[in-house]
Amino acid sequence: FSKMEYATRRIERYALQEVARSILREMVERNGKMTYVHQVRNCLRAKITKQKGVTLFYNVEREQANFGNLQRCYSVWNCPICSMTITEGRRTELKQGLANWTDLGGHAYLVTFTNSHHRGDNLGDLLQGQKKAFKKFWEKTKVVKMLKRLGYQGRIVATEVTWGEQNGWHPHYHMIFFFDHEVDPNGIQSFLALEWQDACIKAGLKAPDLIHGVDVRNGTYAAKYVSKWGLEDEVTKGHLKKGLNGSLTPFDLLRGASANNHFKTLFKEFADVFKGKQQLVWSKGLKDLLGIEQMTDEELIEETEKTSIEIRELGDLIWQLVLKYEKRAHVLELVERDYKNGTNSLDDFIMGLAHIHAGEMIRNSS
Repeated sequence: FSKMEYATRRIERYALQEVARSILREMVERNGKMTYVHQVRNCLRAKITKQKGVTLFYNVEREQANFGNLQRCYSVWNCPICSMTITEGRRTELKQGLANWTDLGGHAYLVTFTNSHHRGDNLGDLLQGQKKAFKKFWEKTKVVKMLKRLGYQGRIVATEVTWGEQNGWHPHYHMIFFFDHEVDPNGIQSFLALEWQDACIKAGLKAPDLIHGVDVRNGTYAAKYVSKWGLEDEVTKGHLKKGLNGSLTPFDLLRGASANNHFKTLFKEFADVFKGKQQLVWSKGLKDLLGIEQMTDEELIEETEKTSIEIRELGDLIWQLVLKYEKRAHVLELVERDYKNGTNSLDDFIMGLAHIHAGEMIRNSS
């Protein structure tokens, strides 16, 4: 999509991060110091090295500017900025893994697991119940034997959650199953649905029906899911994408939170429950089998900064003004424009901010 679209979406991501910050204010004591529960509070705001200014970088290859010497929260769940970089990196891995497996003559299937849920169900309890149900499910002798017989090699699990006015929280799991030869999707769906229903009942969850509890689709659906996974704007983002049929993703809740206090409460519940959880989990040994390099979320974000050139440094006073007037996205846009056109619009903009600030100071003192 166009540069203009990218700039607009970046402004939205920074604005949404501000909303997330305003909701996630809780502090705890760690090692005798008060610190925020959710690091999104300091993400791309607080400096890493106090003695240095905030660095502005430009990535020539991507034609995009980014900040340096600023803390990152690396949260895929509640930070729209970190989430975009991480999920795009994970999507690239997924795509590569799928392509490598197909080249080896293997087959992949998209398998979705869900269970019944109702408005008023606690999100943390639902997740705990599902965790328990999956433990029982994967340990079932019948499941282990059947998958082995079918040439099952491993799976990738993506966790997604939506919220709906009618049925409340809906955590569900999209998995890609890897087999060394073709299997019958309908046959395996009937078998898994029965075993999943049984596992849910034993874990104390509301039983999913046999039609909706498990859904198995062939490789073309797996490829389609992977190409969409991870991006709402820059493709269609797992938990960033707009929900379907009236269901809202956590970032939809964030979008509506300024005008809706209930959405604020829901987003905070989601952020607290999902803190520290992984969004994408590969079964043991699968990355090696598919020839994918192991990378952490932190490494994915730092990868972007490695290939950038340093443009300049912003002093503390200027940075405070940028934060005060919520102009971080605008600063990046001006760096890109200046690099491309050989202009000095960032200097003019900083002067303008200083004048506005000085005018406010004079008005407040009189």
